[in-house]
Amino acid sequence: MEHYQIDQGIRLKKLMKVLNLNQVDFAKSVGVTQPNISKIVNGESSLSAELLARMADTYNQLNLHWLLTGSGEMFFDAVPNKNFPANEAISVSNTKERIEELKDIIEKAKRTVNQLLKDI
Repeated sequence: MEHYQIDQGIRLKKLMKVLNLNQVDFAKSVGVTQPNISKIVNGESSLSAELLARMADTYNQLNLHWLLTGSGEMFFDAVPNKNFPANEAISVSNTKERIEELKDIIEKAKRTVNQLLKDI
């Protein structure tokens, strides 16, 4: 299992706890199946661009950068809730572009860490 997948799973579990949702209810809220969420929470699978886009649409105050990397705060707004108001300024295409940028950052970081480990 990739370490970043495990970390993402831990953060997804924290998110569901803050939202007071179990895996079934969270999966329904973003339009995926519970087994998909379970695999992510257990570190067996990573967050897909499609799932991240769905999460951004459903929970638009969710900080995807935090979810992917652990940096920053969980939410852009201090008071999280299940029904965030729609943010018209952020389009789905911009969200998908940002997700791809974050995935590139993660891949570069993984390569850097792997190189550092080889150098030790």
